[in-house]
Amino acid sequence: MQQHIDSGCEKCAATLQVWQNVFAIAEAEHAFNPPDGVVRIAKSQLAPRAFNPSSGVRLLFDSNLQPVTAGIRSSVGIRGSIEASQFLFETDDYFIDLRLEPRRESDRVCLVGQVLKRSGKKRATQEVAVRLQDGQLLIAQTVTNQHGEFQFEFDFTNQLVLVISQDEENEIVLPLYGVGGKSAERKDLD
Repeated sequence: MQQHIDSGCEKCAATLQVWQNVFAIAEAEHAFNPPDGVVRIAKSQLAPRAFNPSSGVRLLFDSNLQPVTAGIRSSVGIRGSIEASQFLFETDDYFIDLRLEPRRESDRVCLVGQVLKRSGKKRATQEVAVRLQDGQLLIAQTVTNQHGEFQFEFDFTNQLVLVISQDEENEIVLPLYGVGGKSAERKDLD
């Protein structure tokens, strides 16, 4: 075939050029991977869950879904760790503001949150029980302070659930995704 092309057949040379271009594109395609944060969020949404999120909870803001600033290629920080994620949820009675921040030098994550009433003179929700769970397994629990704030620091897990309750009948169950430490990044690559 090479002798035929070398003999000057323009039709076969053009066909060869097309297939060489297709081959070059296929070779370079592996370099076009989605950002790790997007892959992690997609995997977390497809993972089986051992809990039922509360109905009536609306996600108002998710920093992971915001467009990346021009010139920034992904949400990976200077040292290769994932940046913090911010979420704002609402129910008929509450606003729930959450910030998830992976620690740079460990596989731990910090969760800082605030629960506020949507209306009334006193909007802060003092002494509301807050539980952090891995599926059904309790990781940590606390109560909100006088400003409705709470904080947890914990090891990374894939099935985070935050449960906020003033009583057992009125629990708010929030699935949390997009959180990962360095070992989580390595797991996603395997």
